[in-house]
Amino acid sequence: MNNSVEEYIRTYPFLQYIKEDKSHYTHAKDAGYDDPDDLFLIGDSGGFLLNIHEGDRFVNTHLFTQMADIYRKEKTYTRFKEDSIPHMQLRKREEYRRRHGYSAPCLLRDGKIQEVRITGSMYNYLNYTMIELLDVSTAKTTSKAATGKKKYDFPMFIDAQFWTFHVMDFAIRNGFHLIIDKTRRGGFSYIMAADSANELNLNPRKVSIHVAVDKKYLTATGGLTDFTINNLRFYETKTPFRRGILSTDKENYRLGFKLPSGLESPKSWKSALFSVSSFNNPNCAIGKDAVKVKVEELSTMENFDDFMSVTEPAMRTGSYVTGHLDCWGTATAGNMQTFEQNFYSPTSYHFMPFENVWDKDCRNEVCGYFKPYCWGLQGEIDGVLSMDEDGNSNLEAGLRVAYKERAHKKETAKTFSDYINYLGQYANMPAESFSSTTENLFSSEELMAWEERLRTDNAFKFYVDGMLYEKGNIVEFKTNARIEAEGGKHNVDFFDWIEGVPIKGHEHHHGCIRKWFNPQKYQYTDKSGNLVMGVPPGLYSISYDPVGVNKENKLITNKHSHNSIKVWMNPTSYNGFKTALVAAYYGRPEKLEEADRICYLLARYYNCIGTVGVEVNRGETVTNFKKWKATKYLMKDPVQLWDTSLKGSVTADYGIIIGDTARKLEGLRLLKEMLYSEIGKDELGRPKRLFQTIYDYQSILELKKWNSIGNFDRVSEMIIRALQWKLTDVEAARELAHRKKVLETDKNNIFKREWF
Repeated sequence: MNNSVEEYIRTYPFLQYIKEDKSHYTHAKDAGYDDPDDLFLIGDSGGFLLNIHEGDRFVNTHLFTQMADIYRKEKTYTRFKEDSIPHMQLRKREEYRRRHGYSAPCLLRDGKIQEVRITGSMYNYLNYTMIELLDVSTAKTTSKAATGKKKYDFPMFIDAQFWTFHVMDFAIRNGFHLIIDKTRRGGFSYIMAADSANELNLNPRKVSIHVAVDKKYLTATGGLTDFTINNLRFYETKTPFRRGILSTDKENYRLGFKLPSGLESPKSWKSALFSVSSFNNPNCAIGKDAVKVKVEELSTMENFDDFMSVTEPAMRTGSYVTGHLDCWGTATAGNMQTFEQNFYSPTSYHFMPFENVWDKDCRNEVCGYFKPYCWGLQGEIDGVLSMDEDGNSNLEAGLRVAYKERAHKKETAKTFSDYINYLGQYANMPAESFSSTTENLFSSEELMAWEERLRTDNAFKFYVDGMLYEKGNIVEFKTNARIEAEGGKHNVDFFDWIEGVPIKGHEHHHGCIRKWFNPQKYQYTDKSGNLVMGVPPGLYSISYDPVGVNKENKLITNKHSHNSIKVWMNPTSYNGFKTALVAAYYGRPEKLEEADRICYLLARYYNCIGTVGVEVNRGETVTNFKKWKATKYLMKDPVQLWDTSLKGSVTADYGIIIGDTARKLEGLRLLKEMLYSEIGKDELGRPKRLFQTIYDYQSILELKKWNSIGNFDRVSEMIIRALQWKLTDVEAARELAHRKKVLETDKNNIFKREWF
């Protein structure tokens, strides 16, 4: 375990970023962005970076919380008479700080103490927001447990929250929206609630809207709106910032006051907080001219794209951004695809793009903002605190605490599902958050371990990427590197392998072929009885799930289906009855025919005569193969050969039909059965499963993420392989059943015949 945790810390991307030299990056302020504190850089990916350095340390952070300290001691912010000159001066000073922020000599950088500004929203949060938080004086850690009590008090300064508030401030200054993937215990509900309350209390005639798929996420006790209303009431009862409360309806909370006549006063504050449900109503936030919109529990909002397509334009006046939207979520046991697609494609709806310094090997990509569990974590391990009294995070200690907690959860979880859900909610990388959300039909500890090995072990990167070409009667594989060397242009003559699951915004949808193993050649007897050297028919099979509409249709986006093709080596006497995935294609060319041709060339390259299984309830694959006089490669629907529950109205024609629910459910069952088939033993004598012969990381990750709601092209395609696998079993059983039994009286019986 010690070696594992040390490796985890050493390779943790965010820590590596903090430690790296940042002198070569362009400062955002020098590129024309409004960044008065010089806290943001622009990475090589084009995404923003936090201008954070190894050795940065906050000191004297009590200077940021002087008003909270006064209230804590005196039980009031001021004893000046209301509306007296000193009282009005204090109120105006504090309103200025709540709006613009406050600077103090609190940042130690390069051995010198510097002035540093906290934003107005953070100043308000630290000094005018009461929350439940850890009472540090009660915290204790033993070898068996870490315990403590909570108290109702003002928040403490935390470095991770300092950066979160500045990210929010930078986004507003520069016309961006924010999409945030967060973990539990990050304080986001308190932060966002305090920000909403601050906005409404400072500015008259403004509207803020809270959105969730279910209003209970907002208005129930502990929800975003509930916290916001608590803050607004605190202003009214404990601070100099009284505006009056006109409506206490949680779904339509209004500030202001009425005249004795019962009518609202013309001088009423008139700011309002609406809480709305997006369920079956993507238009819920438009028409109210909101200055801020906050979307809670984004991971549960499957119609988020529809919501954003109408809401984002409504937050503009002409070409000017006049409203700001924050959305965030934590891993849940549901369909995370919509959240994940938008997080990794932030520019789609003008979210602030960040260089991905959180996932491994993703610095060339952009994403939304991520708050890791280990950053800003209160804890202790081996006598070392993961956060000091000034709110500075010790990331290495935080990673150790997180690692220890994971190990404990793994040992004590009632179910594997509980453990997976835990990993997602307490993630240190976005990839952990989005890939470890729920248990599904295929998930297991073995599958998770295989996914991690494929993701982290360079020994599995022995593939080559490229495309197949016809050269006379020969099909030739050319690598992308060779195509480029011959003068080919990137994204014109060759394309990259699609890494994202789902595809990320910067990736070209065309994709390429990834090859792990070349076609194996053996001596075999052809149909004419001649002994030839080549790839025997039946040695390889193809499973193919095509799309149904040409990409030129402008309604199709990267979030729609892609073609998935795999070439499998079948267990035969030629190869010692071994199996493996040997090649794959995933992508979406402009025309359906282009994808079909890739399948056709793969069939020729691997000599897949009669073993190309393709789903035919969409697309035009069979038509194209007929046009190319290549139907000899297509197999007929195998499902009619066994299990009456799969039969339905099946015709003995080319292709496979899985579309209806009954077949798909049975196909999923067969796929799991195939994937978990024991095909041998590993070097430690443990069972080796068939899925451990699939070196395509994206396919394993898709199995891990699969649910019954989302769009999982690779899983749909592998169902075809499962049907082929079942057919092989059925045919083998039939052959075995028809073999002649050896009779004891048979003169050829080796147990009865004479040896000499």
